[in-house]
Amino acid sequence: MAVAGVLALVALVAAALLARGGQSAAARTVEGPPDLLLPWEQGQEWRTGIAGFHLSHDALDFFPPDTPLGLDLRCEGDPDWSEEISSYWVLASAPGTVRQASDALVLIDHGNGWQSGYYHMYGFQVALGDRVAAGQPIAHPSTYGACATGAHVHFWVSASGGETTRDVSLSGRPATEIGINEVIGETANHPAGAAPTPTPTATAAPSPTETPEPSPSPTPLPTPDPEPLPPAEAPGKSVAGDVSCDGRIDALDAVAALRHAGGVAAGGDCVASSGDVDCSGRVDRADALRLLRYLAGLEPQPSPCFPRA
Repeated sequence: MAVAGVLALVALVAAALLARGGQSAAARTVEGPPDLLLPWEQGQEWRTGIAGFHLSHDALDFFPPDTPLGLDLRCEGDPDWSEEISSYWVLASAPGTVRQASDALVLIDHGNGWQSGYYHMYGFQVALGDRVAAGQPIAHPSTYGACATGAHVHFWVSASGGETTRDVSLSGRPATEIGINEVIGETANHPAGAAPTPTPTATAAPSPTETPEPSPSPTPLPTPDPEPLPPAEAPGKSVAGDVSCDGRIDALDAVAALRHAGGVAAGGDCVASSGDVDCSGRVDRADALRLLRYLAGLEPQPSPCFPRA
């Protein structure tokens, strides 16, 4: 991985640490969040990412239907990075005022200290200071902005009292109940200006010359059960794949492996004892990808080298 790509990841991790560190006695209670919707059109089947809540504000990744599942993380500046732009629109999650629409990022202020963020955006349809409605198209998902496995939106909600995406509901569903690699089509988010499909009502009988067309019954979209994250282990215990030494295996361990491979972090005991999950004799990008495959359920265990403690 190019040094620029690794540095971009480090910057994101640093932002996460600063955000958490700033939640001290200065944090204040804010009014409840607005009615927030998942940021794509009702009926479109988007897929959640495999990282779960991650980085600053406990963001979630959402991939549009034209982006296949990918595990190869590429960063702008890498020789193998490529531009990917989805044809689908990301929609505003709630009404508000645009605070940023640049550098692959859209920020919308919803009032009372609440805002939503949309990263990896391309082809902005909004500008700084615009008032937007819920459901208003704001941009296309893409691979622009730091690192990505494919075109998607890196979405989060935050509040001035320290609240994050974990503390809200999206389209009436607690964000903490949203699964990993789950297909979701029920968003109740309709493009601004387009009325929702009305509920059929009784009509007058057709004339003899008319042939009525039957109205098909809607087929409910399946909601897969969320895949549980690996169970937590005792902190300080050597666990295959626990590169960040926090007692569990999650997306931050993949980030830690990438940082170590790029020479950004020297690495501690956990990197040396738990990071080489692909048995190559070193901790590198391939170890990060294996951890992501494990979290997605594509590998039965974090490492074939040694059993998970």
